[in-house]
Amino acid sequence: MKTIVPNYYKNFRCIAQECKHNCCIGWEIDIDEDTLSLYDNVKNSFKKQLDEGINRNEEFACFKLDGKGRCAFLNENNLCKIILNLDENSLCQICNDHPRFRNYYSDRTEMGLGLCCEEAGKIILSQNEKFSLEVIEDDRMDIQCTEDEKDFFHIRECIFDAINEGKSILSFCNNDFPKKSVSQWADIYLSLERLEEHWPILLNDLKSIDIDEINIPEKYDFCFKNLLTYFTYRHLNEFSDESDLMFIHLSCETIKNLCKMHIKKYGELTLDDIIEYSRMYSSEIEYSDENIEKLIEAL
Repeated sequence: MKTIVPNYYKNFRCIAQECKHNCCIGWEIDIDEDTLSLYDNVKNSFKKQLDEGINRNEEFACFKLDGKGRCAFLNENNLCKIILNLDENSLCQICNDHPRFRNYYSDRTEMGLGLCCEEAGKIILSQNEKFSLEVIEDDRMDIQCTEDEKDFFHIRECIFDAINEGKSILSFCNNDFPKKSVSQWADIYLSLERLEEHWPILLNDLKSIDIDEINIPEKYDFCFKNLLTYFTYRHLNEFSDESDLMFIHLSCETIKNLCKMHIKKYGELTLDDIIEYSRMYSSEIEYSDENIEKLIEAL
């Protein structure tokens, strides 16, 4: 079994208290059974804080959030009390993995970095090297991928090549992309589950501001190629169909439209702006299965 990652994966390091959008704020984090058992067996003076900071019922346990949505174990300096009082090995699986994601195949696990993390977004979108995959672990067991998986990996490489050449991934679809205006898509996004208060404000602005004549500077073309490649790597698998390709296209176009609106409102666009709109989109959409399902229904 192999573990395979993008060529930029090894560059990621959590920036902890330097992060402007801390992943310990606003997210309800479930605690896996093994970690909960570890917490139950803590014997030092931190045990009382552990017990007080965890919500439990018969089905699951999660970290409590305060009135501002902050994890009970996030201190005033935005550092984790669990790491400070125990160690990094005491984090639950979700906290330990974030912002990493995994896709599983017969002969491999493919890992990547999620765009909802601002540091991961900076690494992903600022890449100048051509996207490639690297093997970081290999147990040398003789496990083969299925024929369907082989076909998928080949098609995916063709899509990566097309993106690198500046072609639309819709060229791999037989059906037409739905004819909806920017305002109509904004209405669909407004109907979805929301995380950040600023998100619906942006969507309402997108409905009211005319961006038809706005163009994103060509110097940022590489960012949107990286964005398309990221969504393709994360969301396509051997069971995907045209709706998944259309979801990837829609996601990138929506982020582009937010960037165009930024230019219309402020007269300029920076790489940091693109990273922030991408981070916000990822947080609102990629981490809600329900939101993705509703968008695919609309497609």
